[in-house]
Amino acid sequence: MASTASAASPDMPTLRLGILPVLDTLPLFVANDEGFFTEEGLSVELIPFNSALERDAALKGGSLDGYFGDLLNTILLNSSGEDLRIIATSYHTHPQHRMFALLASPKSGITSIQEAKNVPVAISIASIIEYLLEEIMTREGIASEDIKKLEMRMIPIRYQMLIGNSIKLALLPEPLASKAVVEGAIPIADDRKLDTTLTILAVKETHLTGNRTLLPRFLRAYSKSVTLINNNPLRFMDTIINKTRFPVSLKESFVMPTLPAPVPPSRADVARVVDWLLQRNLIPGQIPYEEIVWSGTKRE
Repeated sequence: MASTASAASPDMPTLRLGILPVLDTLPLFVANDEGFFTEEGLSVELIPFNSALERDAALKGGSLDGYFGDLLNTILLNSSGEDLRIIATSYHTHPQHRMFALLASPKSGITSIQEAKNVPVAISIASIIEYLLEEIMTREGIASEDIKKLEMRMIPIRYQMLIGNSIKLALLPEPLASKAVVEGAIPIADDRKLDTTLTILAVKETHLTGNRTLLPRFLRAYSKSVTLINNNPLRFMDTIINKTRFPVSLKESFVMPTLPAPVPPSRADVARVVDWLLQRNLIPGQIPYEEIVWSGTKRE
């Protein structure tokens, strides 16, 4: 797939990041387009992938220095032997903006979260989607034993089957959730009450220790980009449409979520996900925060 890179001289430090076509990657594109990375003396190459599976394969194959991903997947990768360290939060749940929504199909007859008990929800198992589903439903008073799951890993298929009434419930990300609502789906719950880290940026530890000035320069450029977007999100709507899977039909109505400053996820956020993975035997044991989030020092 075609990649985008900031213009740079040959001696500039290079950072190859694998990304996905989703809203929260916008600050990376804007930082490249506005020249913020170049101003900091960095060459940042954004390499797009259609799926997390393809991105993770490239990471394991050594063709990436880091990636845009989610907290849960990063912990799983580290548990399998990768040396990723989270450097910043890309998106944290916001009380005024939903990023993931639990939706009922137009003809399901379901209009409230209580009616979702024991009804299969289309998600991807052992992923951030499953984690969010359980967090959303349990916080709405649904007992764990009343949460039923239906494996449907491909988000576009999940969306089409929901709108076509082939399934009754699905968890979908924005902006697809908003598009589904326009087409008749019923929103019954979302992530606004969760107060947790969703997506992150992570870089291989060896890359961070190999150039100690890379990270502060990267974060300065990224922070400029976040501020620019939050101050005038409409200015970048064409970038969103061109670089992500954004439905053109929502251009005039969609409200861009507020993006967080590039700070590391909290210890509490990381601990919740680690505990969730442990309870499902998806990781062999506890993983210290410092082996997941970059502390500025190399692990011995």
